[in-house]
Amino acid sequence: NEAYQNLVDEHGLSDDEGQKLAKRAAKNSVLLKNENRVNAVCDHIAEHFQTKIAPNGFKAQIVTYDREACILYKRRLDKILGPEASTVVMSTQRGDPDEWNQFHRPRDEEEALLDRFRDPDDPLKIVIVTQRLLTGFDAPILQTMYLDRPIKDHNLLQAICRTNRPYPDKRHGLIVDYL
Repeated sequence: NEAYQNLVDEHGLSDDEGQKLAKRAAKNSVLLKNENRVNAVCDHIAEHFQTKIAPNGFKAQIVTYDREACILYKRRLDKILGPEASTVVMSTQRGDPDEWNQFHRPRDEEEALLDRFRDPDDPLKIVIVTQRLLTGFDAPILQTMYLDRPIKDHNLLQAICRTNRPYPDKRHGLIVDYL
């Protein structure tokens, strides 16, 4: 938000022009997947999660721009939180990079993974997605969704609902939007 305001002020853009520019920039995945930006967002997520979410026994979901971004976020979070703290849930296709294949799971294996996520004692604390698990995914322990992808209309409403499932000692869900 501060960077946006500085850009608007520096170039004398009206709020409408600034919003149009922000929308165009959001569509440009190169900016969203810039290494420095990904590192900064992941660093913030890790710090916020470790200090505000995990101490209360809750878990989180990260929604990234695309499948490549899922992998970039996973790599960075592994360096900060360790590989057992997060996983990627995404569809894979023939011809995807080899690194992505580790996240190809048969349906029953994916369900077992999501059951681990729902378990408060399991070390899996964060799921990283791009389009999966935004609708119909029920994990009451999920309190926080970190959004780093444009979502709107009914998809946004459905995504927000993921964090509002009743759970003991949970008074609210939390959405942290990086765009």
